[in-house]
Amino acid sequence: MLINYNVFTIKKSGKKLNKPISQKQVFKSLLDQKGIILSEQDFNEAYLSYRNFRKNYSELMKENFRDFEPRQRTFGELNE
Repeated sequence: MLINYNVFTIKKSGKKLNKPISQKQVFKSLLDQKGIILSEQDFNEAYLSYRNFRKNYSELMKENFRDFEPRQRTFGELNE
């Protein structure tokens, strides 16, 4: 499913209207689609986690992985 986080399409009298919505409304819509009902406190905590995840994920995707080299760990002594 693709969601445009800047614009939400609303059908009204056969016409589609574009209305900007907040990320909080998008998150609420995602929960509603999955049938998840939370108390206000739980919703606020879940929203903060969602927002932090999106921030961390977007920062991670900005990094250049082309030069990435995994660290090699050696355990114990190597006998050559």
